[in-house]
Amino acid sequence: MEDFRQENNRIQAGFALNAGKLLTQYSAYSESLGPKERYDATLTVCMLQALLTNCWQLIEAMKQNQKPLWLETVTDVPGLFGIRRSYVKENTFSLDHTLTYSEFVEHLRNALSHPTHPEKSPNLPSTGYTTLPDKTGIICRFRFIDSPWIDRGKMQSGYTGNEDKVNKAAERFRKKQNYPCGTLDVRKNTSGGYEIFRENKPYIPIFEAEIPLDALKTLAMELANYLAQPTREDWDGKSITRLVA
Repeated sequence: MEDFRQENNRIQAGFALNAGKLLTQYSAYSESLGPKERYDATLTVCMLQALLTNCWQLIEAMKQNQKPLWLETVTDVPGLFGIRRSYVKENTFSLDHTLTYSEFVEHLRNALSHPTHPEKSPNLPSTGYTTLPDKTGIICRFRFIDSPWIDRGKMQSGYTGNEDKVNKAAERFRKKQNYPCGTLDVRKNTSGGYEIFRENKPYIPIFEAEIPLDALKTLAMELANYLAQPTREDWDGKSITRLVA
């Protein structure tokens, strides 16, 4: 079936509507299947990847229309798309560790770029996602990591070594952030090279979240429903109607 085609990003809204319906259909279909016969973890992460990439322009447009909603701070009370603060295991991007829904979703988009390995030690955490099974081997959670300075477990060359290069990297990061990342200083490290410090400690921006599969299904479904709103001929640009059951 061809995606719903209209101006103002509505082809993306039609894609989101179909994605949400697909998740709903599979949920109903798989109710009678055993745990090892279900592929809801695979389908959910695939749909979420598609929504956060194919529909990113639409997400950005809707952020502008509904700024107060996206700029709210994530708490342990389920908010936008069912997101909870308790899912976040680490967040060093912001100095005070606060996080908005906009930031959470963007970190999630970055993490969904590719799979990564669940065991970080002794390497630094690399951007990506991985599955976490329960005792029976069934996937029950997903781990998401956004760590832009790390490549394959090691600090990228632009963020360590040459003083001038590291200073430029620190300045780029300062300008990019919309939250209080704190004062970043470039100093010599114990190896004789240079790296970025914050609060007198070596600094690396890291976001890590673990989301139970059921919560990830809810997030994908609610995101699909939210992004499908422009398919409504009478949409006022703000109200949210249940389009995906």
